[in-house]
Amino acid sequence: MQFPTLPFALPGKSGLNSLRINLVHPLMHSAATAVVEFSRVTLRWAYVGSQDQEKFGFGSFGSGSIIEQPYSILLQPQHISIGNDTLIAAGATLAVWPEGDPETTPTPTEPLLRIGSRVWGARGLSIVCHKSVVIGDDVWFGPGVYITDASHDSSDPDTPIGLLMEPARDVRIGNGSWLGTGVVVLPGVTIGDHVAVGANSVVCTDLPSNSVAVGSPAKVVRHLKSPTAANSAL
Repeated sequence: MQFPTLPFALPGKSGLNSLRINLVHPLMHSAATAVVEFSRVTLRWAYVGSQDQEKFGFGSFGSGSIIEQPYSILLQPQHISIGNDTLIAAGATLAVWPEGDPETTPTPTEPLLRIGSRVWGARGLSIVCHKSVVIGDDVWFGPGVYITDASHDSSDPDTPIGLLMEPARDVRIGNGSWLGTGVVVLPGVTIGDHVAVGANSVVCTDLPSNSVAVGSPAKVVRHLKSPTAANSAL
């Protein structure tokens, strides 16, 4: 049985977009081929990649990077830049809303949310950016990590808190860091390079490079002698 050539390319053999198919029995060849061809169609519609740059209008979208569908929210991608070979799993929220009145505030000309190369974002990663969130290279996020550079203001008891916003404050996450499941990163925080943050921690203050932090609020419990130790610290 012959199947027509599909009008798109499968992911390449390098980076995060590898696809390997093994046929385990010659008699299954035709059926398996049909499944493979169906999977090729399904795969193409299962993610957003660099080939969708024009359609979605990202600030930049690196080679080999994908955002799996379905995503929860993808807001104003023109303010988002993504490096090479980055994977963001399904259920992600990438939301950018520049602070200020959109009718009077100049439109930013540079990306506000910057995600580096070889970043791995597990299912349910949420990033809300109003001013500046920068994520370095080789950063890994566990499921359900939440990052924001702004918060609501509770100073006026006569106004619903949800209607008031505090000024946004920059967030930085350094190269090679790892944030475990359910970590929350609050406005104004800088996390250094090669930092491991334990599951369900709430990061309210800066964390130095080559450290391990846990808790709510997150506190440094160990300093790493070697950056490579971060991968086995927790």
